[in-house]
Amino acid sequence: MKVTNFEALELLQKGKPLVGLTISGQINLETNKIWNKEVIIENCEIEYFSGSVTRFNKVVKLSNTKFKKSQFVFTYFQGGLQIENCVFEEYLDFQSGGHNQQNTISICNNYFHDFVNFFDCWFESLVLIKNNQFLKGTNLLGKPHDIPVTFEVTPIIENNLGVLDLNIE
Repeated sequence: MKVTNFEALELLQKGKPLVGLTISGQINLETNKIWNKEVIIENCEIEYFSGSVTRFNKVVKLSNTKFKKSQFVFTYFQGGLQIENCVFEEYLDFQSGGHNQQNTISICNNYFHDFVNFFDCWFESLVLIKNNQFLKGTNLLGKPHDIPVTFEVTPIIENNLGVLDLNIE
């Protein structure tokens, strides 16, 4: 079912999941504040999704969804993050984010067509990165500008394809 980006945003603001939708335009959760609702997106096709400059106190779950463009710059996932079986067509930016405190960040079984930027991220709890395809690589294990990603808990990084230690952003 097709819905507008405004209708999709309204559903998220009410704490409702986006399921089985095709959404054109930009869904922009950039609040520069705290987001106290779960964000659940599954089985969707989304043109553009941004959760940048936001502190998510509840879990963000993205599953079985195709994103043309997406970004999470300066985003704190204090409620955790789960990305499973998704496709990201363009550059994906997590720069200067993470901050998952006591909740897991799980990125598993995804297909990234373009570069994934983790520059200057700080992960305070468990991070799982498994079975992903990084076609243009990532700096998850690199040191762009001599600044590595900070992991307070040893991450579990297994069975990924692509270069994980690029020194670019």
